[in-house]
Amino acid sequence: MGNFCGGLWCWSGDDDGSTNNLKHSFKGPSSGSLLRTVQNPDVSSLIEIEHEAKRNFHDTFILGRKLGSGSFAMVYECGEIATKKTYACKVYDRRKLDAGALECALMEPFLLRRMYHPGILRCQGFYKEDDMYIMVMEELRGGDVFDKLQEIKGDIHERDVCRLVKMFLEALAYIHARNIVHRDLKLENLMLDSTSPTTSTLKIVDFGFAIQLPTKDATLTEVLGTPGYMAPEVIQGGPYGKPADIWSAGVVVYTLLCGYPPFHHDRIKNIQTLLRSICCGYYFFDSVYWNDISLEAKDVISQMLRVNPAER
Repeated sequence: MGNFCGGLWCWSGDDDGSTNNLKHSFKGPSSGSLLRTVQNPDVSSLIEIEHEAKRNFHDTFILGRKLGSGSFAMVYECGEIATKKTYACKVYDRRKLDAGALECALMEPFLLRRMYHPGILRCQGFYKEDDMYIMVMEELRGGDVFDKLQEIKGDIHERDVCRLVKMFLEALAYIHARNIVHRDLKLENLMLDSTSPTTSTLKIVDFGFAIQLPTKDATLTEVLGTPGYMAPEVIQGGPYGKPADIWSAGVVVYTLLCGYPPFHHDRIKNIQTLLRSICCGYYFFDSVYWNDISLEAKDVISQMLRVNPAER
């Protein structure tokens, strides 16, 4: 595990910029998140979001088994006492949150509770209990797309990929129509509501890095995201906007179709080289994996992975 830092931002991940070893030929882009310290968060906005938090989680839900964990939160199963319905909940220890993590913890439920789309994770409620923030959300039993593709060893028909991609891009269009930039689109942040990748609904999750732009043409400069999915303009410090999500979506679609990412860690041995390759748009369609993929699919990917964001 290595760290890559520059200025105010650091990357934590494997030294080759990759994930851990995966089954068979399915490989994903580097999955460690690139974080930029938030120097001056909008305190008034965070206070407003916190005031929306309810105070009666333990009167409403019973906490169940642990489902997973992240850098700043633990995810548990929970049951609603009145309805007997099962949900998932993300639990943050408020004492361990720095300014940047606090902003992520509060902004995610703020945005999710204002979006209603079948392709976006549904937030059921946000609670503040003792030293914890708790976000209750729908339980997605199919797991994330990254793990599902490892499980089936990348063996998925283009027809089924197109169905997933359609749901993904429709949800992304909904997000962008509300001037929201996700900023961390990747296979791990796409989840399925059932165990069958051919029939389940795909949902975009993890809006911790997301931000709602004040105007349609507003831009951003914070360097954050996941290295293998980051757009060139994000790596270069901006300005960037919604087209950066289109680039990340292009990486997702490429990987779904062939089982490995466009900026592949077998060819890219360190994080600096990975980032340079992304900024140059250096990728190709290896005939061994792409011969059976339609020209139309390749064209869509090529349009999404244009270095110039204005051309995506």
